Amino acid sequence: MHASQYLSLKNLILAAILAVGVKCEAADARWEQCGWGGGGFYYCAIFHPAKNGTIYMGGDVDGVSKSEDHGHSWRLVNNGIADYGIFSLAVDRKNPDTVYAATEAGLCKSIDAAEHWQLLPDTGRKDLRITGEKGRSIRSVAVDPTNGNIIYAASPGGKVFKSMDGGATWKVAYEKQTARDPAGGLRVQYGKVNSAYFGGIWAQVKFPGGLKPEECVGFGFSFKGDGSHPQDCFLILKSGNGATYLSRNLNDLFTNDSWQDVVLHAEDFHLDPDFAKKNPDLAKTLPATPDWPTVTRFDLSCSGPLPTESCIGRFGKFFFATTVSADGQKGTADKPLLLPVVDLSETKTVQTYGNIHLGNPAAGPVYSVAVAEKDPSMVIAATADTGLVLSLDAGQTWTELSTPKKAANIAIDPVNPDIIYGSFFTDGIWKSTDKGKTWTNISKGIGKDSAIREVAIDPANTMNVYAIGSINDWGGRVYSSNDGGKTWKSTSQLKVDSEGDPTQPLDGPVSALSGPTNITVNPLKPQELFISANWRSCLSQDRGLTWAESDRGADISVITDVRFSGSRTYVTAMDEGTFASDDGGKKWRQLWPLKFTWGFSGHNWRIQVTSINGADRLIGTCSPWDMGSSNRVVVSGDGGKTFKITTAGLPASYPHANTMWGTGYARALAVAPKNPNVVYLGIDGDPMDGKNGGGVFKSEDSGVTWSQLPNQPSSRRMYYGLAVDPTDSNRIFWGACGIGGGIYRSEDAGATWKQVFSNEPWVFNLMVAPDGTIYGCGKNLWKSADHGTTWTSVSKFSDERTVCGIEVDPRNLKTIWISRLTWDGTSNGSINKTIDGGATWSDITGNIPLDKPQILRFNPETRELWAAGTTLNKLKQ
Repeated sequence: MHASQYLSLKNLILAAILAVGVKCEAADARWEQCGWGGGGFYYCAIFHPAKNGTIYMGGDVDGVSKSEDHGHSWRLVNNGIADYGIFSLAVDRKNPDTVYAATEAGLCKSIDAAEHWQLLPDTGRKDLRITGEKGRSIRSVAVDPTNGNIIYAASPGGKVFKSMDGGATWKVAYEKQTARDPAGGLRVQYGKVNSAYFGGIWAQVKFPGGLKPEECVGFGFSFKGDGSHPQDCFLILKSGNGATYLSRNLNDLFTNDSWQDVVLHAEDFHLDPDFAKKNPDLAKTLPATPDWPTVTRFDLSCSGPLPTESCIGRFGKFFFATTVSADGQKGTADKPLLLPVVDLSETKTVQTYGNIHLGNPAAGPVYSVAVAEKDPSMVIAATADTGLVLSLDAGQTWTELSTPKKAANIAIDPVNPDIIYGSFFTDGIWKSTDKGKTWTNISKGIGKDSAIREVAIDPANTMNVYAIGSINDWGGRVYSSNDGGKTWKSTSQLKVDSEGDPTQPLDGPVSALSGPTNITVNPLKPQELFISANWRSCLSQDRGLTWAESDRGADISVITDVRFSGSRTYVTAMDEGTFASDDGGKKWRQLWPLKFTWGFSGHNWRIQVTSINGADRLIGTCSPWDMGSSNRVVVSGDGGKTFKITTAGLPASYPHANTMWGTGYARALAVAPKNPNVVYLGIDGDPMDGKNGGGVFKSEDSGVTWSQLPNQPSSRRMYYGLAVDPTDSNRIFWGACGIGGGIYRSEDAGATWKQVFSNEPWVFNLMVAPDGTIYGCGKNLWKSADHGTTWTSVSKFSDERTVCGIEVDPRNLKTIWISRLTWDGTSNGSINKTIDGGATWSDITGNIPLDKPQILRFNPETRELWAAGTTLNKLKQ
């Protein structure tokens, strides 16, 4: 078979796969999208090259949105997308309905204008890493304008890949040659690898045979620093009996750039406070410092600003320090013998977690790649540590250009490829008129506080040039030039769409641009520009003179609760606030906060609604963004028209010990059905540093004042698991996660607690049906018909997904809905339904644009099932 025939056949097969799409087995379930737009972070955008007014946009949690009316309305198009984190988009100008989306799980391709997607083979993070990643991808995919089979993809791993067959196979086109690690020890880089604020190495160890406990004086390692000074560095020793010992802070070790043997004695360690709090009975029986023969594992970790800073250490041998060796050699406590148990310079048998890179220095990401429209053999890549690199032979050879060393993006003049613009973050905008040989800084008029992310050129008049820059992380400006970059004008204002994005209505009709990420020009109507950004993406129809918010229907909200009062719907959302709709989700109004308010704006978690004399009494929870604040409760007696914020009786600061996300949030709320004045609140987190931590709180005045229950479930690490039995208001259930996880029951309104379910340690949610049947979820759904005394599994799922959302039809208790999901960004969830109490289950995921809702709520009055998580959708039942 001729090569061209083979490629054609391959593309036909791929087309057939894409045309079929995914979730065919659930195609009958037709979900209605009913969330609003805005309020989140959109990371990329691009115009369709042949359909005037069609725009694609990607967000960090909601996948791909599509507009076909010049950005005035949007819908989510995620059928088959591999991951909902989208950080770069590209179109094929030769085959204009072909779109590429760089997701966190790999590169996805659509051949029908984003209606269906397919993950391209070998592009995942564990394969070639042709991914889109936050902070590491800007314009990471470029298609040859004359041949759609030729694609270039920039990798966050520091390479540029090239495909000659439409993405079916790839070869490395560019890779920076990094310095080799010198001999002697294993190079360990803490930081600047990913977004984690911690990282560590660990390995199993065994106490040397024949050595007496009293002959061991310590544990240590050979080490060479790099002159840096991490915020925190600890050596953690774990014993076979489960004990964990924490060393003193070792951050000063990195300041020494010479090899040294670090010996830590017993007095350099103490019993880990977190371990002692989680295991108080065991802790009482343990020695205060390590018992050397019982040590089975070491863990050396660093924490601090690791996403932006790094510290590098070289490790040789980890050893026990002794006064005698197996062959009779003698040492002293001051000059001990060092008996190796792990040699990293030879075996490198070490495991890692968090923000860590082992071995030779890793190249920084390639943020962007571009192909010249008039000369497709000309390819330029923007790298994090080499600046711009140029190829004039379609990626076979590359030349480093004389530009600033951290390059964000490239714009090649569509008429004259000799003219190139480069954006260089805080180094501004540079221009070459001789195909990259020489460069001029053209940043006059560009604010020094702007980190320029992208430059775009008007295809109809190439003297019109546009740029976007972020300011202090959250601010932003858009710049325009009508003379090829000689002079610049800027604006940061845009008109707000208060109906399409109902957030913060009292902030006024004009808002500031925030965190712009991509700017794209409509090739069929060049006076039209679009910017993807934080909170409010925006459109200009006059070449950048004025801007208006344009994200209506591009649902990126992370909904955390849904409740009903008749046909009225109330929802809470992370970052955005609490909202109400009187027409089934067609229009929304914000209840609180009505404008940005420090100490109030932040994550809203739960809402409870009780009808009192015809008025809706609302009780909600929120956690302000500022970490100097604390959890709050919001109370309204008139459906949200007026409200008051209370912290009376709640912790004055956020708990941090034994929490789900590192911070204890007010994620659970339950009203006693027989007495709506009694309300229970759940905050995750153990006591620490003299503070009472989280747990279960009680209010007897409808949420105005609170008291922490004097006795608590033995595990306070929870997610959504809190419920009151509607048949007995004194019976409360608490779902816990991790160590001590399961379901706890109180029969006396929270005075005492007993663990009644331990079949699964991660219970993310629970609910009690109207007849008192309690449901709890882990890998499967469990139920108890005797108030938690005995349990049976209601489902028999065997994959890696977890049940999170639970709902029961109050008029037919055998009808149950659940949502199943994985705790990452991949599209690997489902919504399932049973009408026979769990004997059989059907998949009703259908066309829902995000298949991982954490919240399911059924409104019996409208017969609608609402699914909420990232995005908000409903289904007639």
